This record gives sequence, C-alpha cells and structure tokens, in this order.
Amino acid sequence: MTQVRESETPEVRVAEILSRLPPKSLMRFKCIRKSWCTAINNPSFTAKHLSNSVDNKFSSSTCILLHRSHMPVFPDRSWKREYFWSMINLSHDSDEHNLYYDVEDLNIQFPLEDHDLVSVHGYCNGIVCLIVGKHAVLYNPATRELKQLPDSCLLLPSPPKGKFELESSFQGMGFGYDSKAKEYKVVKIIENCEYSDYERTFSHRIALPHTAEVYVTTTNSWRVIKIEISSDTYNCSCSVYLKGFCYWFASDDEEYILSFDLGDEIFHRIQLPRRKESGFLFYDLFLFNESIASFCSHYDKSDNSRILEILEIWVMDDCDGVKSSWTKLQTLGPFKDNENLLTFWKSDELLMVTSDNRVISYNSSTGNLKYIHIPPIINKITGFEALIYVESIVSVKRVEGKVPFSPI
Repeated sequence: MTQVRESETPEVRVAEILSRLPPKSLMRFKCIRKSWCTAINNPSFTAKHLSNSVDNKFSSSTCILLHRSHMPVFPDRSWKREYFWSMINLSHDSDEHNLYYDVEDLNIQFPLEDHDLVSVHGYCNGIVCLIVGKHAVLYNPATRELKQLPDSCLLLPSPPKGKFELESSFQGMGFGYDSKAKEYKVVKIIENCEYSDYERTFSHRIALPHTAEVYVTTTNSWRVIKIEISSDTYNCSCSVYLKGFCYWFASDDEEYILSFDLGDEIFHRIQLPRRKESGFLFYDLFLFNESIASFCSHYDKSDNSRILEILEIWVMDDCDGVKSSWTKLQTLGPFKDNENLLTFWKSDELLMVTSDNRVISYNSSTGNLKYIHIPPIINKITGFEALIYVESIVSVKRVEGKVPFSPI
C-alpha cells in the first residue's frame, strides 16, 4: 500500500489512486465528479497513468491486442472483408505452472468499403497506428478514440495510365514518440516507379527512389523528409517502436533492419546475422524484454517459403538504432505443425497460431502449450496480428499535447 505523506492534499491522494485504475474505469469516473474529470484530463495525470501502466506496477498480467480478419462469400459470389479485435489478458499462477487468461472482444467499427484493408503499422503508449482503406488512422482501443490523419502529400490520388508517368504506392509506416520535441510522429515510406510501356506490365517496370514523409501531431500536417534506401527495397513489416526509434524488417537483395530516428528524422540500415547459408531466413520483428528481436526458420530454397519446424530467436544487443550486434537467444522446436509466431508475452512464453488457425501459448522452457479459446468464426480466419498492449488514456484527439513522460 502506498504510504500517505502528511503534506499531500486530498486532491493529490485521489489522483494517486485514480492513476492506478484501468482506462475503462477512468472514463466512467469522469462522469461522476467534475473535479475528477478535470484531474483525469490533466496532461500530468495522463503521464502519471501511462508511467504506471508501462511499469506494470499494479498488474501481474500481460495484455495482448489481437487483430484478425475473414472474407465471407455470399450466394451471389460477392464478398467483403470483416475485421475482429480482441484483448487477451494472460497470467500465470505463483508457481508458473497454470496459465490463466480472459478474452474481451472489442466492437471496433471503422468506416470501410466492402473490400477495404485494415492493417496495423505501429504502436506506442496505448495508441495504434493503422491503415484503414486509403487513410492513416490513430486509434486508442482503451478509450475508443479515433483520429484520421490528413491525406499524404506524396501518394498520388489515382494511378497514372500512360508510360513514363510516376506511380506511387504505400510501402511502410511507423509511429512513435519524439522525446526531444515531446511530440508524437508518424513516418510513411512511399515506393515509386514508372513503366516503359502503355500496358504497364511488370517486365517494363522501372524502380525509382523511395520517398518519405513525417506527420507531426503538433502541426497536424505531413512534410517531406530525406530517405536513402535501395529502390529494390520491399516488404517493410509492421514497425516496432523502441526508445525513440521505429524499426522495420525489410528486404532488397538481403534481409535487413530499417530504423528511423524520430528525433533527428534520419533512416539507418542495420544488418541481420547471416543465416541464409545455413538454410535459415529471417521473417519479422518484435519486442523482447525491451530489446528488438527477430526470428528465423528453415526455408524451402525452391520458392523461399517458410518451414517452421525449427525457430531461432535472435536479440539485438545494445540497440542504439544505428548499429548493433546480435545474440541467438534460443532455438525452438521441432514443431509438429506449421505454427506461426505472433509474439513473446513473457521471456519463455510465445503466442502462436497453429495451421488450423487456433491461438496457443507455447512455453519454450517446458514445451507445454495451451489453447486460448477465442469465440469461433465460421469462415476461414486470415491475417493474424498481435502486439503487447499497454492500456492508456493518451488521447488521439489531443495527442499533440506535450506529455512530460518519456516512454520506452
């Protein structure tokens, strides 16, 4: 129990108690008393609540935000995409033997056309950065606040039809907190090309240099920034934010890590360990104990497809966003099925998806696994995405406010 100092005022004591509560309770308490509403809306309180949540002082569970989709086909052969979101709270008992969890389905309704895509591209301090259809969106699942960002200043509104005309397409996006400027930023990477024929066939495609832009929440606008990466770069993954940098898994002639300093607004290329000669390829990034981590697995050399019988987990040492060495943390497997790794939620617990689309928690120390029951959906589920989520009351409507807390 927190010790009460004699010099503390009742208002300070109330704020201290409120700062330990989940966002859902705080949203209700704002309606009970005007003074509570004022306290909860104070930027200093938001920072205090965020600090408590990140440190996880008052909870023994880990929260995971799970996103997946399916595409029902109707009798007239028309189809549409539907998206499902869940909060999964995972915890162990005191002797670490029994796994407990609860699943809360979130009713998130984005304004979508039938075939629009929704994809996660970044996360920081309770706010998820998404592409919803053609729009970049900031969303706080805990408070249900949503903010659609202005249109890109680099993406062309429609593809050109002639030859040697510029075509731009979305390549990747990141989101994080610039502790120097004390503001949130979104960075977007644009792929550019042109075609040497009117049919615009791939064999006549000419790759052009990438371009990039940054959205600054204080000005609510995009501005162009410099980027120097290979024009052959593709497959920028969902970004991972850590200590002022955004990181992507990317590929050109080889796999590498692309990082972006949110303060200096400079891109850097970080090499991955060389494992291809041993029959392994890297595939994705995630956070592991406040470090950047990646996994690699055997691949079929005939088509570069994954064979997930054996997984190697590698962790970036002394990560400074510019250069780093790597350490192989552990080797997992062999797995009977072609499981897909989603994320680590503890040092030895992985969240995975089986070949029949069931979510499991796998203990790498004991080899035990437990199925996590998520309400079934009749049609085939695709596009599983998961991230370790810390609930916050950081407002996407007022995200330009200077939060005096420097996040991880």
